Amino acid sequence: ITIGVYTSLIVAINNLENIASWRLSNVIYQFSQIKEYMKDLTEFSMLSETDGALDKPDINVCSGVIEKIEFKNVSFKYPETDNIILDNLSMTLYGDKHYSFVGRNGAGKTTIAKLLTGLYTNYEGEISVNGKSLRDYTQAEIKGLFSVVYQDFAKYEISLRECVALGNVNGCCEEEIKKAIKTAGLEEETERFKDGLDTPLGKTRTDGTDVSGGQWQRIAIARTLVSHCPVRILDEPTAALDPISERSVYELFGRVSRGRMTIFITHRLGSARLADEILVLENGNITEQGNHDALIKKGGLYAEMFESQKSWYEEKVNV
Repeated sequence: ITIGVYTSLIVAINNLENIASWRLSNVIYQFSQIKEYMKDLTEFSMLSETDGALDKPDINVCSGVIEKIEFKNVSFKYPETDNIILDNLSMTLYGDKHYSFVGRNGAGKTTIAKLLTGLYTNYEGEISVNGKSLRDYTQAEIKGLFSVVYQDFAKYEISLRECVALGNVNGCCEEEIKKAIKTAGLEEETERFKDGLDTPLGKTRTDGTDVSGGQWQRIAIARTLVSHCPVRILDEPTAALDPISERSVYELFGRVSRGRMTIFITHRLGSARLADEILVLENGNITEQGNHDALIKKGGLYAEMFESQKSWYEEKVNV
């Protein structure tokens, strides 16, 4: 064997070793990820299924009127934790008013939405809708009562039309979809899409159109706008938008939701001031309640939080 052949063999073996080691480490990394996914999938498959979980929203409830929602001495902590999130909370929400829940992170704002929508039932005390205990409502009835957009909303990589229409699985017409898209501020984007409402979203399909985080949020809001539920809840779904854009979205949402109860959950108080009534959560309870002006005069936590944020909403004036 010549020196040249020997050298070539050594180089080839080293290259093969490098490639094999790199691919092996990559395979091990992917395997470790898949193993963790399988743990989650196993835990998910072992969860019990609530009766009626797959039922569609009750149409009769959707067309009903909400007179009041009442919390009576409600206390709650998440399963397998000792931290009390809501502590003997009592409050009443009336009719077609717009409410806003504000407070520091971890105050329990999102927890209220989760209890209302039946995601957790292991609370103490009583939650009632129109005088009837929430525990006595079926899953179909609860789905018919509330339409929610959470901060961690789902991104369905299907057509824009289908993605919005999912907000009303009982069926909605073309006009409702277009109106919701316009209200959510997506009309111009839709016109630029190659196939308009039939454009596939995301990267799953080769002909799909990738959209920004802010656009995904507007799509989620449009989805709840086609719902006929008498109570609409926005749980900080506009976090990716700037404060001014967020305020405009909430303003539009409030206008198109006249005649329905709306609940805004936010830590940006420029949006909260649009509500008829603001409820301030602290230490698991309501510590302040009233409209924006009243709470500012009170000089409590709300006034303190608003003062720290007001520069976000001050409009620049050109002199």
